[in-house]
Amino acid sequence: MAFEGELVRLESGKWARFQRCVIANAGHQDGGPMAVLVAVELDEHYQDLLDAAENSLESYRARGIPVRIRLDPEGKGTFSLAFGDEAVP
Repeated sequence: MAFEGELVRLESGKWARFQRCVIANAGHQDGGPMAVLVAVELDEHYQDLLDAAENSLESYRARGIPVRIRLDPEGKGTFSLAFGDEAVP
C-alpha cells in the first residue's frame, strides 16, 4: 500500500513519487470525481539528488538503522528524513 508523497524506485532504476490524481466522471454517469495514486517519475535533477542521498544513507541501513526519505507532497522540492523508529511506517 502506497501513500501520497512516498518515493519508490521503478524497475527502470528511476525514482518516482506517488501523487494523487483526480479522475473526473471515471466513465460512470452517477459517479463523482475519484482520486487514484500514481507513481510519477521525477525529473533528472531529483534523480541525481536521490541517488546521492541513497548512497550516503546506505551506511545507516548496513548498521540496521531504518531510514525513510520522503519528498514534500506539496511538490515544493523539499525532502524529509526519518531515522530509527520514526522511519518505520
